Amino acid sequence: MTKPHIRRGNVRNGFTIMYHDIFDLYHPYIGDKALLYYMFLLRYRNTEEGSDHFGKSWNGRKSVVEKFQVSYSAIPIMDDILLISGLIEIETEPSGRGRDKIYYIVHDPLSRDEFREKESDIRTDLLRLIEKKSEAGRIVGKEVKPKRKGRNTTNQ
Repeated sequence: MTKPHIRRGNVRNGFTIMYHDIFDLYHPYIGDKALLYYMFLLRYRNTEEGSDHFGKSWNGRKSVVEKFQVSYSAIPIMDDILLISGLIEIETEPSGRGRDKIYYIVHDPLSRDEFREKESDIRTDLLRLIEKKSEAGRIVGKEVKPKRKGRNTTNQ
């Protein structure tokens, strides 16, 4: 049997590091849409050390709605999901145009061990969010989704 040859693919600068833990640990709780939203915020996170905006992203709501099939009404719910999971914090600043400017502080995911310590609390808080905002049940991941009442599929 021959060994498979793995070669380096096309590599270039201008990329976002995505930790495996995002898919392995967080995705089953936060779901597809919130994961995509997080990756979008991460892509625009300021990485210029020493900057007043280091670690922050402000390319958020309008850009997400325009780029992906996400409604404006889903954005605050996804914000809540990402806040609960500890992946973001939100700061606001007066913009002088009637609405505050929103800054997302985008965190790297916890390590596997750190996540496992907080996993139960994350799940509990996501379930509470669904109780408060039922539409969150359509966004969260499979580990949190309310169980659907199945149809009787047995032939009688």
